[in-house]
Amino acid sequence: MQLDSYLEIFTTMYGWAFANIIGEVITGTGLVIIPFAIIIFQSWREAKEQGLESSGVLALLERAMTRLIIALFVMSVCFATTPITSLHHTNLAYMPPATPLAPSPVQGSRDGGTGSGFDSAMHDSVDGSMSGTGNLSYVPAWWYSVMAISSGVNNAVRNGLNNSGSSIRMVEDLARTATIEDPKVLNSVQRFYSECFVPARSRYLTLTAGDISGAGQAVLDPTNKAYGPTDVDWMGSQLFRTEPGFYAHMRSYNPVPGFAVDFTRDTDYYNPSSGLPPPNPGVINPAWGRPTCKEWWEDSSQGVREQMISHSSTWQQLLNVGASAMTWGSNDQRKDSFARLAQAKANPSFVDQDRISGSDYDVATSIGRIAGGALSTIGVGSAAAVAGVAFTPLITALPMMQALVLMGIYMFLPLVAFLSGFELKVMFYGAVAIFTVKLWAAMWFIAQWIDARLISAMYPGGQGNMLIQELTHLASGSIPQGYKRMILNILLLTLFIGLPLIWTAMMGWVGIRLGSVVDQMVNSTGSAADKTASTSTSMATRGKVR
Repeated sequence: MQLDSYLEIFTTMYGWAFANIIGEVITGTGLVIIPFAIIIFQSWREAKEQGLESSGVLALLERAMTRLIIALFVMSVCFATTPITSLHHTNLAYMPPATPLAPSPVQGSRDGGTGSGFDSAMHDSVDGSMSGTGNLSYVPAWWYSVMAISSGVNNAVRNGLNNSGSSIRMVEDLARTATIEDPKVLNSVQRFYSECFVPARSRYLTLTAGDISGAGQAVLDPTNKAYGPTDVDWMGSQLFRTEPGFYAHMRSYNPVPGFAVDFTRDTDYYNPSSGLPPPNPGVINPAWGRPTCKEWWEDSSQGVREQMISHSSTWQQLLNVGASAMTWGSNDQRKDSFARLAQAKANPSFVDQDRISGSDYDVATSIGRIAGGALSTIGVGSAAAVAGVAFTPLITALPMMQALVLMGIYMFLPLVAFLSGFELKVMFYGAVAIFTVKLWAAMWFIAQWIDARLISAMYPGGQGNMLIQELTHLASGSIPQGYKRMILNILLLTLFIGLPLIWTAMMGWVGIRLGSVVDQMVNSTGSAADKTASTSTSMATRGKVR
């Protein structure tokens, strides 16, 4: 039987263990006969109140027999346990969803272990050592069938949806926690910023629009979703990499470890194979060369970009998930987008994109930007802040809450069935409750699926690049303020809470309706019994008269 979390495997065992203990108490003390005694007493009382004499004996017997048969049926399928439907005959299992980080997840089960702390912490729910009262894994036939059907429907709903794209949220979560802490990588980034970006940016500020080529103007065009005017605000600028006179013609000030000496490029080094005498006696070349800024940035093994996006497992995961979850114009564009995010998440003292040539905005300008952003987002921002704080613990707590709620339902089902007098409608009320709570997991799955489609809809076209740009702006605290992301976070939080609430409320209507129908069915059965008994009595009386 496929369940919805590792915790549910053990709460299911615990729930039915407690239920069996309660059931043993009810049967062992003899309390189980009380509902049947009450049925007989009520039938006799109703007959006396209606003033039935000898002619009403058959009606009394028919009514009592009908109620007793219903109570015995409910008791046999909803209260009495059977070894055939024991949980030990069913391997309770949970299959984690496949993700880009774990494309082939391993199924965890009660019998095979979950690989988590639950195996040791809750082992007594599996071996039954928590109590010596009977078999703690037995389940009444009706509830076992309801559990199996609910789990099947739940899995069928989730399997019916293609979940491609849902890992976009994973990209956001990884991007929120990723940062650059390796001092060697930070030193490389700082050097590139100082030796390449600052000179290139300074040169760009001295140019006019006519000094930039047509290809360069296309890069800076405001309609260019991949780059645009903000392209020159960061180290990996596409303009600086492709426009003549910038990175391709600039070199590092000092040798860069990892880049071999290239005498065709490093013309300031002495080339022994040139046949020329050394400029100075005993001259020794540096161990490493001075690459061009383009090489220094783009090199697939030693480049600054490669170091920024792959120096840790978190960034490697982020890059891999982003490759599969979003669309990109090219692999180069994908790497640039994540490198730009890494720049925003690195040490702001030298890579803040709001710094130009190393000089900060003045204090008045900074205060104005902060105040303007706060005023423009005060409504959405406050709601998004609440949603952002609540989202992570909510996503973690909801499946745990579902498992614990199911445990509570299983635990009290025998007691509710007993206290109701083994009424038929308890079968349907309990079935509706289990089915409703089990499908909460499907509702959360649907909420995530819808959220992924909303993200795709709000970031069309070059989705990956635009989404990472938005995350980059949010990471650096600059404008724009991320209205789309704040709205999407609020919507997802609403879906995670709202869909189960709507589903539960609607199933409540069904439960009330079912209870009413069952009551009508039982009452009509009793009326039919009365009529049958009256007819039989009348016929018997006429026979005596004749």
